Amino acid sequence: MAGPQTPSAPFRHLLVCANPSTHSFDHAIVNTYAETARGYGHGVEVRDLYALGFDPVLRDEERPGTGAWTPSADVAAELDLLNAADILVLVYPIWYGLPPAMLKGYVDRVLGANHSFRKVADNRTQSPLAGKPLLSFSTSGLSHVWLHARGQDDSLRAVFDAYLMRAFGMRRSDHVAIDEIVPNMSEHHAAAQLERVRAAARQVCEMPARADA
Repeated sequence: MAGPQTPSAPFRHLLVCANPSTHSFDHAIVNTYAETARGYGHGVEVRDLYALGFDPVLRDEERPGTGAWTPSADVAAELDLLNAADILVLVYPIWYGLPPAMLKGYVDRVLGANHSFRKVADNRTQSPLAGKPLLSFSTSGLSHVWLHARGQDDSLRAVFDAYLMRAFGMRRSDHVAIDEIVPNMSEHHAAAQLERVRAAARQVCEMPARADA
């Protein structure tokens, strides 16, 4: 089996985490993914939205309109990182069927910065996400069986993943759903899920090498 390869221009991963608990399994996912990607010589930027104190509230003056638009300082900083990234990786828990409001605010203020519904409808995107892949890791205390029986898993992908991909002209969207993440879960279950994270990270890291082949 071939080992990690270091590309001539380091591939850059932007990891956005939306979980308020620093001891959460979501943070273990972030750490595992980042460690794997760095092992390939890739660049990794982690944005822990709660730790950063990111303001998720979109205000009227930030909404895209017909006049001149200037991003606020915090959004401009996030846009710089987004522009520099080769892939966007989202890590979040499922709360009441949806990502936390913190992540929705990141979508509203950063991903959707100056990107109006007219641009979405007309497929006119100048988004820093255009042509880039999206990878999402979601965690749930409930099982896949329970979520699937209620149509929750398919609904989340349609409302969030697929919409983001199409609205911002992204190249592809993949989702790793990790279920039964509870305080008393077994070490075996936790280890198995983190191995899924490593596998997903390796697959992303090997994409540039395959593209250059």
